[in-house]
Amino acid sequence: MRSLLQSIAHRLGYQVNRLHSDRLGRFPFHDMQHFVQGEAPPLILDVGANEGQTVHRFRESFPGCVIHSFEPGVATFKKLQASIAHEAGVHAWNCALGSAVGRQTFLENTNSDMSSFLELHKDGWGSVATRETVEVTTVDEFLTAREIDQVDILKSDTQGYDLEVFKGADRAMRSNRIGLIYTELIFSEMYAGIPPFDELYRYLSDHGFRLVSIYEFEHQNKLAGWADALFVNPRYPRFQT
Repeated sequence: MRSLLQSIAHRLGYQVNRLHSDRLGRFPFHDMQHFVQGEAPPLILDVGANEGQTVHRFRESFPGCVIHSFEPGVATFKKLQASIAHEAGVHAWNCALGSAVGRQTFLENTNSDMSSFLELHKDGWGSVATRETVEVTTVDEFLTAREIDQVDILKSDTQGYDLEVFKGADRAMRSNRIGLIYTELIFSEMYAGIPPFDELYRYLSDHGFRLVSIYEFEHQNKLAGWADALFVNPRYPRFQT
């Protein structure tokens, strides 16, 4: 029966997988559950929270988790606040995370999931609706200010700015205080000045992180466009057995 269903699905252009398969590399939130175990709810940094889409996926996968969500765009932040209004343990911060504390010009796009500190390039879409100066802090400074010892999951989806986010977490990474990193890899010319993906990979690798898998690979103009990736720090105390 299973082979018949798979055959029919293939003819229609779909692939059928078991939702609760123990095999890694298919579903990122399922894979995170392989590492984040035990009774203590995980602490998550949701950088580039947009309107709260990932918040709800984290809450489904890790009931009771504590989430700090960061969204610098004023209009999008209001939607984030409305989305998480009834979510206990979720904290929203109207600021950006980067490599240094300061203020920067944020380009809020007509498509909110394309907003970035970087200018659109030839593979990007939408248009800049507003340019606003926003507050920027770092992961290290935030953890110190909030007296947070460990981060089980650092999710970063900042439209080409993720390497700067990771640079701002240098101290936490070097002291093995971050367990998992879930981020976007961009291969296309979506933004001007975006660092090549291998530079981001090398930075995480140099800080002790190892690639778990790449998910939801998308293409643009018959070339690699973007994908999501999950990295783990094998030396993170909570994940060691």
